[in-house]
Order: sequence, then C-alpha cells, then structure tokens
Amino acid sequence: MRFFTVSDVARMHPGIKPRDISDLFYQRKLDDGHCPIVGGRRLVPESYLPAIEAALREAGRLEEAHAE
Repeated sequence: MRFFTVSDVARMHPGIKPRDISDLFYQRKLDDGHCPIVGGRRLVPESYLPAIEAALREAGRLEEAHAE
C-alpha cells in the first residue's frame, strides 16, 4: 500500500494548502482512523485520496482552488 503525507496530497491539487486538508481532519470531516500520525506526520493511504477530494469539494475548496 502506498502512503502520502498531507503536503503530498495538497501538492496534487493546485491552490490547496496542507492546512486545508488538516483542518478537515480537526473538524472531523475526515476520519483520522484511516490516516494515522506516525513520526509527527499524518500518513494518507492512496485508497483514502478520493475521500479527501470529496471532503475538499464539499467544503468548497476544490472548485475554488481550480478557479485560481
């Protein structure tokens, strides 16, 4: 299984900041049980990327980022 950091995931989406994704975890919009913190970094499995994209869309961040 392949893992990414929150920064890696943010880089996949122009205009998205790592903080945008981290905030979704702190707001409980994303399940931190799927993305453990190891060595001070949250590890995101590749299988969870669609859930992050959906949460960003729901928060209105993904469309906003693509418009920039």
